[in-house]
Amino acid sequence: MRIPLLAMALSSCLVAGAAHAVLTQTSFAADSFTFTANCAYDASGTACGDRSDFHEGTRAHWSTGASASIEDARGSAWTRAEADTGSYLPVLKAYASSNPAYESAGPYGGTSTVDGTIWGVQGYRYTGSTPFNLTLTATLDSQFSGGAGGGTQNHSMMAISLFDTANYVFDYDQAAATFSGCPMIATVPRWGCATLPDILARDQQFLYDTGTLTVSLSTILMPGQSFYVGAMLDANVCCGGTVDSSHTLRMQFNDATLLESFPVTVVPEPHTWAMMLGGLALLGASLRRQRR
Repeated sequence: MRIPLLAMALSSCLVAGAAHAVLTQTSFAADSFTFTANCAYDASGTACGDRSDFHEGTRAHWSTGASASIEDARGSAWTRAEADTGSYLPVLKAYASSNPAYESAGPYGGTSTVDGTIWGVQGYRYTGSTPFNLTLTATLDSQFSGGAGGGTQNHSMMAISLFDTANYVFDYDQAAATFSGCPMIATVPRWGCATLPDILARDQQFLYDTGTLTVSLSTILMPGQSFYVGAMLDANVCCGGTVDSSHTLRMQFNDATLLESFPVTVVPEPHTWAMMLGGLALLGASLRRQRR
């Protein structure tokens, strides 16, 4: 019985370690959140003057993606990230819809606000022997409906960045001192983003109505240089509208032939730690029995 028990222990450890293992063509980590909240109108009666009673949706993670979703009387939102083995870059989708029949309290009346945010990070190493001008192009296509267009509180946002692999850890704890999405939303340290890696290139753009936008980032890679691509997508809506960014944020390199996968440094999720500890406990018990 010793061998099966030892095999079970090793298997448990391997499964835990593979939760965020480097894949054949990708190295990927992603996370997300969704929420609904009350929106008390401001004096204009057309925008949120105060938001309250936030409810966060459920989240899920796996080795090649992440998702989140929520649905209640105030509306619904969902997000999804996937590692695309064709382009070797994250594919992000987000959707948020505010219930037009929902009424929240406020001196000028009120409605609901709904948000879905998803972000992913993928790692690479340049294997060429001479400097190379890498270009990353990202395209976002979103549709607005139900009166959601034309207001700053109804938007689809994408943030794209190329950044150094040093001084960065992807942390699934969203209350962590340095949010794992910081290189996508900040270029200098600030509240919530206490430390940052070296940002090689970054851009952030918003859509406020149905349409498409494209951005390109460029940086010079040196032989042997490793780097991360970070991408974030946000769909935010209030007042009975819908923002549909599930038509997808897609990205493409100008040339990926000399890029290889580089691991994303990840803080393990709590359940991953539990699996690792469980595996080690089984392994320890097996070794103790063998000594006896």
